[in-house]
Amino acid sequence: MHHAARIERLRSTLDQPLLVTNLTNLRYLTGFSGSNGFLLVDSDAATFLTDGRYGEVAARMVDTLPATELVVYRDGLPRHLAQVIAGAESVGLESESVTWAFMRSLRDVTECRLIPTKGIVESLRRVKDDEELTMLRAAAAAGDAAFAALDELLVGVDTEADLGRRLIAAMEAAGGTRAGWEPIVAVDANAALPHHRAGTGRVRGGVLLLDYGCTVAGYHSDMTRTVALDSADVDAEFDRVYTAVLEANQAGIAAVRPGAVAGDIDEACRIVLREYGYEDHFVHSTGHGVGLDIHEAPSIRRNSQDVLEPGHVVTIEPGVYLPGRFGVRIEDMVAVTATGSEVLTSSHREPSR
Repeated sequence: MHHAARIERLRSTLDQPLLVTNLTNLRYLTGFSGSNGFLLVDSDAATFLTDGRYGEVAARMVDTLPATELVVYRDGLPRHLAQVIAGAESVGLESESVTWAFMRSLRDVTECRLIPTKGIVESLRRVKDDEELTMLRAAAAAGDAAFAALDELLVGVDTEADLGRRLIAAMEAAGGTRAGWEPIVAVDANAALPHHRAGTGRVRGGVLLLDYGCTVAGYHSDMTRTVALDSADVDAEFDRVYTAVLEANQAGIAAVRPGAVAGDIDEACRIVLREYGYEDHFVHSTGHGVGLDIHEAPSIRRNSQDVLEPGHVVTIEPGVYLPGRFGVRIEDMVAVTATGSEVLTSSHREPSR
C-alpha cells in the first residue's frame, strides 16, 4: 500500500499539525491495524505513538514511513502526547473520534490550542487507488462466490441465523475475512424490515433477502440479493415489486459516472419506483461509499451534492418494503472509472435462485 504517499497527500492539505486518532484513518495512512495508536502529522515530520503491546509491530511499520518517529509508552498517554505536540501553537483533533474526556486530559497538560476538525483524512480516502480497488474486487468476488453456492448452503438449513453463518463460512472459503457486521438474512415479512437481524425465522418457501459482505485486507464488500425460494409461497405482488426494484437498481447504476451528482443518482432510482407507485415504500437512501469502512463517503442520498470522481466506490441499493408482507432490495457495488463505471458485484439478479 502507498502509505508514505498518503501521508504526504495529507500533509499537503494541513494548515496545522493533525493528531490522527481514528483507527480506520490510521490503517489507511500507515497500515497499522491494532487497537491503540496515534499519529501526529506535521509539516515535515510525523510521530506514531502506541503502547507496549504493539511496539515491535509498530517499529517495523515506522521503518517504511518517511521522517516518522516512534514513541512506545507504558503509562501517562496525555503526558507523552503533550511532549509530542510541544512547540506547536495549535493541533487539530479528529472531532468525531475523540471523547470529551480525552480532550480534557490533553488540555490539562498542554498549552497548545486544540482545534476540532472533521473529515480531513476521510476526504482523501474517498478516491481508491489501484491496490485498494484490487482488494475491493476480491472482497466482492468472495461475496459472489457465497451467493453462487446458495443452493448448497440452503440444504438442511433451519433458521435465518443458520444461513447467515453459512454465508460467512462460504466467503471465508473464497478468501474473505469476516466483516464486523452480521449478514442480514430475512424471510417474508422480516424482509420488509430493512435492517432485520437474522434470527429464528424459518427458512422455508417464500421471499429470502440476503444483505452481506466480507473484507479483504480490511476492504469491504456489500451486496444484497432477493430471491423467491418457492413461487407457490410468494406474495402475488412479488413479481411486480421485484421488477420495479431491479429497474431502479439498473437506472442507478447507469447514472454512475465521473461528474455525476449523488443526489441525481438517488433520484434516478426514485423516478422508477415513483412510476410503479412504490416510492413511499423506499425508506432509505440509495447508497453509500465503501472502503475500509462499510459506510463512508460519498453518500448517495436525496439532495446530496457529492460529485463522483474516478476511484469512488459506491453502492446502489434501492428497495421496496411492504410491512407485514415482504421486501425486495437489490444492491451492487459500483466503481467510478475515468469513462463511466465498473460493477464489482457480478451475482445474477434473477428473482429465482
